[in-house]
Amino acid sequence: MNIILKLLIILSFTLTLNASINLDFKSNISVNEFTLSKIKSWEAMVKKAENKKTLKKLKIVNDYFNKLSYKSDLNNWNKSDYWATPVEFLSSGAGDCEDFAIAKFFTLMKLGIKEEQLGLIYTKLAKNNQAHIVLSYSHKPNFVPIILDNVNKKLQLSTKRKDLLDMRNIENKTILEKFQIQATNKLK
Repeated sequence: MNIILKLLIILSFTLTLNASINLDFKSNISVNEFTLSKIKSWEAMVKKAENKKTLKKLKIVNDYFNKLSYKSDLNNWNKSDYWATPVEFLSSGAGDCEDFAIAKFFTLMKLGIKEEQLGLIYTKLAKNNQAHIVLSYSHKPNFVPIILDNVNKKLQLSTKRKDLLDMRNIENKTILEKFQIQATNKLK
C-alpha cells in the first residue's frame, strides 16, 4: 500500500476519533448483514438518547453496551491487548473492559457530552485484584464522578464503588494515541 494512502487512512481515523464517530471506518471487520444490523441498532440508540437529559443519556448508553458479552482480547482478537473501535466491538458482539468503556466514551461524545467531562479510569476489582477500566462522567471539574461499568452495571458515584480499588485517570489523549498506533500497525 503506498505511503500516501496509509497516511490518509491514519488521518481519517484520527479525525474520526477527534470529531465524532464516523461509522464508515471498519478496520478489523468485514461488512456483512450482522455488522450493518449492529450499526443500525447503535444509530437507533443514539437517536433515542439524543434529546434526553445527561443522566438519562448515561443510562441509555451504559445499558445498551452492557448487553454485549465480555471476551478477552486474546480470545477476541488473538492479541494480548487490543483497544477495539466501537464498530469493531459491536461487530464482534463482545469485548473486554476497555472496549465497553471506549464505546461508551465515543457514543456519549457523539451525544454532546464534552470530552473533558468523560474519562477512562484504570482501577482494580477488589474481589480478585484484576486490572479493570471503567468510564467516568463528571458534571463539573472536581465533582465526584459517576462510573459507567460493564461489571457493576448500575450507574453509581465513584465514592460508592467499594468494589473498585486504586482508581487512576487515563488521559484522553492516550486513547487517541493508542488508536493511532494500532491503525498504523494495521497498515504495515
